[in-house]
Amino acid sequence: MKAVLSFDLEEFDIPEEYGQKVSVQDQMEVSARGTDALLNLLDRYGIPATFFTTGHYARENRPLMARVAARHEIASHALYHSPFHDFQIEDVRESKEILEALTGQEVVGFRMPRLKPFDLSKLAAWGFEYDASLNPTWLPGRYNLLHENPQPHIREGLIELPSSTTPLLRFPLFWLSFKNLPVRLFAWLCYRTLRKRDFLILYFHPWEFASLAAYQLPSYVKRVDGERLLARLDFLIRYLQKRGVTFTTSRDYCRREMPQIADLSR
Repeated sequence: MKAVLSFDLEEFDIPEEYGQKVSVQDQMEVSARGTDALLNLLDRYGIPATFFTTGHYARENRPLMARVAARHEIASHALYHSPFHDFQIEDVRESKEILEALTGQEVVGFRMPRLKPFDLSKLAAWGFEYDASLNPTWLPGRYNLLHENPQPHIREGLIELPSSTTPLLRFPLFWLSFKNLPVRLFAWLCYRTLRKRDFLILYFHPWEFASLAAYQLPSYVKRVDGERLLARLDFLIRYLQKRGVTFTTSRDYCRREMPQIADLSR
């Protein structure tokens, strides 16, 4: 049973969705504080993770990126995260070039900001091996993707790594359910999903692991944050490890568990 912890390392711009302006400095610093706390926890357990990073965030936080890249996979999260940025598919290639130049890593994975739909037909030609932009569930007001395949599969010459959902009901096992469900229930749902599917990919944001008290966010976004959320992640890691779950990166999962497909997409 393989599990991937993935983190969308981006500008902390979510308050702007709710009408609160956040300075560029705060956007960078909140995510940096959360990332620092996460890295300390992951180092303690010796767990590798995947950090989907925007090119803009990486350029503005080079020392932090060096620390992340030393032990973890760096993947692309486009160029900017802001909902006010006019996304162009070329942003994906530019972000890959920025991340590779800054970290020295080969960047082979992509996740679209806010998991919005986009044309991924060019990604394989640009050297990407997998996409992790699919959440095969129903989120009111955002998308209904219950018809999508919840297992890793091939699409447009890439491995598609869908965010994990529970069997049958397709309940999403992502950042909002992690902080709003009782942690033991969330951990049990993760393990049950692993037993059925042998694979789990969870996604969070580093800014969640910093204090959000100063920001005007809905309670379901910030009700558990900072140290309290870090304690939940600590519990989840220990819960899964005790049951024989191995943590890996998205890239290593694709290359080791799906090698024939990974070779085709290189």
